[in-house]
Formats: sequence, structure tokens, C-alpha cells
Amino acid sequence: MKTRLLEGPGRTLECIHPKFIVDLVQGADTPRQSQIVPQQQLFRERLTQEVMEQTQLRPWAMSGVLNENEALRLGLAEKLASMLDPGHLALTRITQRLNALQQTERRPLNNAASSQQQYDELIEHFSQRAGWKEKALTQRGLTVQAGNHSEQIFTRWRAGHYNGWSLAGRCYVALEELRWGAFGDACRLASSEVASMLKDNLRAVAADFLAQEIHASSATRHFYHQWLTTPATPGLMDYKDLLGWLGDWCDPERHPVCWSVTQSWQPVALGMPRLCSAMRLASAMVDEMFGD
Repeated sequence: MKTRLLEGPGRTLECIHPKFIVDLVQGADTPRQSQIVPQQQLFRERLTQEVMEQTQLRPWAMSGVLNENEALRLGLAEKLASMLDPGHLALTRITQRLNALQQTERRPLNNAASSQQQYDELIEHFSQRAGWKEKALTQRGLTVQAGNHSEQIFTRWRAGHYNGWSLAGRCYVALEELRWGAFGDACRLASSEVASMLKDNLRAVAADFLAQEIHASSATRHFYHQWLTTPATPGLMDYKDLLGWLGDWCDPERHPVCWSVTQSWQPVALGMPRLCSAMRLASAMVDEMFGD
């Protein structure tokens, strides 16, 4: 019997729910969908079933229905967002995607009016929530929340919560947690000077943690296999599949390091340095993940 994903590799990850909701809105027509291998598709189906059971919405997750029925998929995304509070990044991406879909998708004439109404209502709903979230974040102090969030995530890393992944995978997971949470909010919403300061500090801390993991200085270079090898632990494939799903936004040319760290079923990207230090690895991942 397989270990449950949300009780195993994902038990402490807060970025799973917001990414899952954004993926629902993105739908089955995103560019990367055509590249999904069977193993990844099985993982997504497992994750969907577990999220539905966790939120007691399992009837929504009938096989194949979500991919085929856009109205149902968007309705489920709205329901989950009301239950799980996905955060500012997710709310912003959902709103952007809905606006793009509303403007570009073609629909049968007899469905146009109802579809347009659903889009109008959802766009208003999610854009309002994003605005409220931004106001609340700003009032509470972006840098204070970023610092607290960073301390929380690196404490989990130090405590071994991410040990099921490769050394570089642990860093990626920590950065993904930060990107979807208060730290990422601060990087996007604060002034450019504050955002730059936060990212510089993140590069240094992440590099230090990677150096500690490999028992060397942050400037010592190592063969990339040492960074990318997943430890032989129970549930190894679940850890690799979850990491692959978290990094499914990566492009091998624009995000060569994150691609190589997360997409273990694909060849290492040409832009991935074959010899790299903890500092270079951490800096590259921060740049690729927080560059937008």
C-alpha cells in the first residue's frame, strides 16, 4: 500500500495547496501538459484524490471530469480557495489566468453567455481577495513577516523535514515554500531595494545550509551528481514525483538549475553547471525562482 502523499513527503509543505488550486485554474491546456509522462500523470491523480478527501470534497474528483469540464474545474478552484486561503501569489496568478482565458478562449455560441458570466464573477472574486490580501500584508509589515517566514522554513530544513530529497532538492523545496508564502509576498510587494535585500540574504542563508549538508565551505565546488542524488529512503519515488510536480513550471533553457534539480525523469539541462558550489547553486535557484 502506498504512503499517502500529504502524510508523507508533503506533510509539512504549505505550498502544495496554493499550487494545486492554481493548477486547477490553469487547466489541461498549459504548455507543459503535453510533456507529462505517465508517472507524473498518476501522481497528479493521486494528489487530486488526496486533496479531495482531505477537504471532504471527493465527489468532485471523478476520474477525468475535472480535465474535461472547465466550469466544474473553476468552481472547484473557487471552493478550495475559500477553504484553504491560498495566499497572495496564488490569488494573483488565478486572476491573471482567468483574465487571459476570458479574452482568448473560444466557446460554442450557446455556452458563451453563461461562461462569460462565470468568468466575470470569478475574476471579480479573486481580484478582490488579492487586493484585500495585499492590503493586510502591507499593514502587518512585509519585512517582519518575511523574516518570520524565512526563519520558520529554515528551522524545518535544519530539523530534517526535507531529508527525503536530494541536497539540492531540499534547497528547492525550502525556496518553493518561501516563494508561495509571506517571504515571496514581500519580495513582490515591497520596494525594489527591500526585495533585493531579502533575496541577497536568502542566497547567503540557502548557500550556508547547502554547505552544511555537504560538509564543506559554500565556495567549494562539487560534481553535480552529489547535489542531485536522492537518498535511498522509503517512499523515494513519492519524494521525486512531488518534487517534479512542484517544479513543473521550469523550462530547461530559462531555468536550467531548477529544471535539473526537480525534473529527475529528464536529462540534466545544458545550463546546469557540472561542477558547482553551494553558493552558485543557491544563487542560481533564487534567481530562477524569484526573478519574476
